[in-house]
Amino acid sequence: MIARNRVWEELKQAKANIICLQHYTDKGRKKLRRIDSAIIILASIGSFGGFYNKWIAIILSGLVAIGAVLKTILPNVTQSEQELSELDRLMDFYSKYMNRIERLWYMYDNGNTTEDEMIHKLFEMKEEECDKYSLINKGIRSISKKEQEKIDKECIEYINRVYFLKSEIDGKE
Repeated sequence: MIARNRVWEELKQAKANIICLQHYTDKGRKKLRRIDSAIIILASIGSFGGFYNKWIAIILSGLVAIGAVLKTILPNVTQSEQELSELDRLMDFYSKYMNRIERLWYMYDNGNTTEDEMIHKLFEMKEEECDKYSLINKGIRSISKKEQEKIDKECIEYINRVYFLKSEIDGKE
């Protein structure tokens, strides 16, 4: 029974990691798009505004320069696309990891493997996952308490929808 609980917890944690990485990279890319769009808009207005008033061009060109410098100097404000792509690769890993855990659960639940075999395979999989923690810590700079609660809620909804509601529906037929 302990092995089942351990596998179940790993399944929930893998899903939570996937959701967390999805939310985090979406926010990061949205922030990058906003900064790039602001620089483009300011540069466009500045270049065309120069026809009407030279001060518009000077002020907006200065703002574009400040924005570009801040984007370059302050990597704490935004993450590069390369860093976000690394997090995408982690999301791919966790998607495959979760799939393997689900397969392990299915094999045990249908009597195709013993509890000892299941826990042994789980520990092998956990060894692979341990290498990913430092990448997660490096890539995800911070998660607010509100965001963590949202991730946990979404994970629980997924688990309930996929594993429990389906079982309840099947049991009623």
